[in-house]
Amino acid sequence: MTKIAIVGFGWLGTPLGVQLIDKGYHVVGTTRSTDKIEQLKEVNLNAYYWDSRVSDTTFSNHLTENTDYCILNFPPGKVNGVREYGEHLWNVVKKFSASTHFIFVSTTGVYPEHLRDAKEDSFSWEENESTNHIAYAEQLLSKQLGKRLTIVRMAGLIGPNRHPAKFFAGRTSIANGNQPVNLIEQQDSIQIILNILSKNYWGEIVNACASEHPSRKDYYTESCRKFGFELPEFIEEGEGKVVNNEKSIRELGMRYGELRVSLYL
Repeated sequence: MTKIAIVGFGWLGTPLGVQLIDKGYHVVGTTRSTDKIEQLKEVNLNAYYWDSRVSDTTFSNHLTENTDYCILNFPPGKVNGVREYGEHLWNVVKKFSASTHFIFVSTTGVYPEHLRDAKEDSFSWEENESTNHIAYAEQLLSKQLGKRLTIVRMAGLIGPNRHPAKFFAGRTSIANGNQPVNLIEQQDSIQIILNILSKNYWGEIVNACASEHPSRKDYYTESCRKFGFELPEFIEEGEGKVVNNEKSIRELGMRYGELRVSLYL
């Protein structure tokens, strides 16, 4: 049975693990909450405690032995230097065998805001690695792993129990109301990982983002209205990046759903 390790059974990693089990994979993973280990067992996920922020946390051999694929799915959190996040990732990678393939769940936040058409090849690691911790992490992993790595640059994740509208409710004078949003539904973020595995899609960088890009003002005002929140007030100014998802559609067969703001209370 093909074995997959998910380093980070969080909001994305847990439902991803459940769907991988349904597809016949043997799935193990990590959580930084010991209380969550028993909860994960209830959905047939074998979890082991590990926290990237604690330097002496033991990384269980159950995660690394005979593992075919590893999904690196833990965020940087607060970093104390450009190289810190990349080094945490690399320390994890080194624990696996030389035959393990990796998916790194990165972020479209790596692109500068002024990039109007953010494609995978319109961004240079070399020009940004000294100031951008995501760029440094991507480059480090790519240099070390080559064709054993695929990087997925995820847009802002939304879905059950996770919608940013509540942070805007009732606020006034919010800047950059005209800036486009770059978001992805939870199931679409899971689907692109499933497609990478099923298509053996390695040695690539690919954006994962919904095809819709409404303005911040339009999207979050409508979201707050549907949730029954107090409406926010935006300043109609600003431009911003638009993440291009054409490569994922063309090469991975992605079909992105609509941004269904009313489903996520």
